[in-house]
Amino acid sequence: MTDQIKQMAPKILEAIKKSNKILLHCHPYPDPDSVGSVLAIAAVLKKLGRDVTPIIGDTEYPQSLLGLPNHDWIQPKNYTQIEPNNFDLFLILDSSSPSQITQLTEIEFSNNMNTIVIDHHATNSKFGKLNLVEPTYSSTSQILYELFKLWKVEISPDIAVCLFIGIFADTGGFKYPNSTPEALQMASELAKINPNYHKLIFDLENNKKPIEVEMIGLALSSIEKYFSDHVVLSVIPYEEIKKRNLSKSDAMEGLVASLLKAVVGWNLVASLVEAEPNVVTVSLRTRDENKFDVSKIAKTVGEKGGGHKGAAGTTIIKPLDEAKATLLRAVEQTFPELGKQ
Repeated sequence: MTDQIKQMAPKILEAIKKSNKILLHCHPYPDPDSVGSVLAIAAVLKKLGRDVTPIIGDTEYPQSLLGLPNHDWIQPKNYTQIEPNNFDLFLILDSSSPSQITQLTEIEFSNNMNTIVIDHHATNSKFGKLNLVEPTYSSTSQILYELFKLWKVEISPDIAVCLFIGIFADTGGFKYPNSTPEALQMASELAKINPNYHKLIFDLENNKKPIEVEMIGLALSSIEKYFSDHVVLSVIPYEEIKKRNLSKSDAMEGLVASLLKAVVGWNLVASLVEAEPNVVTVSLRTRDENKFDVSKIAKTVGEKGGGHKGAAGTTIIKPLDEAKATLLRAVEQTFPELGKQ
């Protein structure tokens, strides 16, 4: 447990106790850490007698996480559909910037609403009135586990499995370098509280929709290699999205960077999907985050970029060819050891 967590835990708890109506949210395209941490802290807030409103945010609740307990607590609303003035505290979880709260509008927080950021992304801009950011932790769920212990909150089986799935997913099933002994120990303790997590993992890892398989095929058929085949891009233009009459959400199923990373020798990979004209979503991955910190590229290229050393993303507001050229220039400038394209 870090000194920062020890110092911040009583301050956050004091802010919670001074508040009555508390807002929670999931970031766009929420992953298990986003959803799991929201459901876990929502349960704790209810134990403390607080009126809590969790919202899903910009995108739909993921079908793969319908097995999580109390998932129906999360309302199908985004930030533009709530009245911020109705809340006196906003607990902002697993979000490195305001754009991870919503990408539908610029956010201005109400003066009446306290804001507390709890996150593990190194790129976090610390935009809350209180900020607890621990990049050495695997997940926001892992940070919450420490907070709950310091608050002397009983971790119920429902809370335990929500935290467990967040840690499991953000460590890549305990395959990523952030799978520290501390993260493994916490996962073990949570598994003892609720050992019925196997079906959740199965649903998480076996939940592909037919459109996803189609998009994976399209993405893999559009591979381009650069820098002596050490940098590989999958590039899907808007014409392909339009031809198939796909929604933006369906188009995002073409982000296959994690799959490309599996190939030996492809050290830095990226998926580029032009889901709407002149708006390119970029997902970056690397096989060696100690050599190639892809968050450096995500922060400098495009808008609303950020993430981890090994996995990051950004949005480039340019036509696809220009976006690709911009990305490749950034790779060349950031990692000159790769040589020329």
